Amino acid sequence: MAGSRRQRKLEQERKSQPIPARREEQLLIPHLTSLKAERILCRSLGRGQLAGCLASFNPESLVDCHFLDVHYEALAREYWEEADHPPHIICSPDFPDEEYDAVCICVQKQGDAELTRDLLQQGFLRLKEGGVFYSAVDAPQDRWLHEQMQSLFPKVTRIPKKQGVIYSGIRKGDLKRIRSFDATFTFRWQEREFVIKTRPGVFSHRRLDGGAWALIKSLNPKPGSRILELGCGCGAVSLAAMHSAPGLQVTALDSHARAVQVTRENAQANLDADQLVRFHVIHAQAGPQPRPYDVVLANPPYFSKYSIAREFVRTAWKCLSITGELFIVTKSPEWFQEHLQEMFQNVNVIPQGEYAVVKAGRKTVWAGLES
Repeated sequence: MAGSRRQRKLEQERKSQPIPARREEQLLIPHLTSLKAERILCRSLGRGQLAGCLASFNPESLVDCHFLDVHYEALAREYWEEADHPPHIICSPDFPDEEYDAVCICVQKQGDAELTRDLLQQGFLRLKEGGVFYSAVDAPQDRWLHEQMQSLFPKVTRIPKKQGVIYSGIRKGDLKRIRSFDATFTFRWQEREFVIKTRPGVFSHRRLDGGAWALIKSLNPKPGSRILELGCGCGAVSLAAMHSAPGLQVTALDSHARAVQVTRENAQANLDADQLVRFHVIHAQAGPQPRPYDVVLANPPYFSKYSIAREFVRTAWKCLSITGELFIVTKSPEWFQEHLQEMFQNVNVIPQGEYAVVKAGRKTVWAGLES
């Protein structure tokens, strides 16, 4: 009963105080009120508001809303949980291998250009012959997205708006060339060469990130240790960790579907059969992993005013054994020196070139455990 009351409350809040859509989605929502299509694919950067509106406009249609990150997928599922005609929410490394009558992809002007090219091409390939492709960007003076659309469609309609630009094109024929945006790089550690596959949208695409390399250099685990990497990206740090001492058990965790995909592939390519048994790759889910780890490794993103870094630190405390240690790489160790004191002890900064690895031991008691 409590769960039902909570669901009703969420639905009332969604209807009475809906969360505003991202600006690029706000452009397309009023533009597509009359769109009629049996199958629609949307790529969302928020809570799937465009997909939800299209599902409402087209109650007989199947509207797929695609996410790459399980965190945003979960937010969208909760937001549309009690809707009369919710979109079909999907989290996967690529768009569903289905044919669509309409594809809608929203683009942020400061987004990942290579990932956007990849998804635009994927969207075109999922579009049926004669299907319509819609895109929008929150940049009134946009030229870049226009050029990308022109590379896919013989004729592109451009509709300028105050907040950005809307584009559309109709599929007529196949692409002359299908590009692969995947890449590989190599690095050496402990006299071994690692070959790492990466994909657009995955952290450390095409090269080993300097922070990841600093974290690898700080590795010195005891044999048989249990290691967890939070935000594994392409898996380079976790794979190097597996080779740092005998008998290690390593878990690589990430919220990004492509990160999980390529880390699994990289494990198959770089580990032997015995190591694969002790190497685990998992999607990030709500709450800490139940197994107590001896070491937690993290290279948190710098944006969001340290809110993500703070969540990494909280999760690390919950996952560590009472004698466990956290290793977190950063360019701004001062923030971690200040904020780790509540949950960790013996906080030390290890310089690694332009980076620093902050090492800290877990405190047995943390007053904010239930907060």
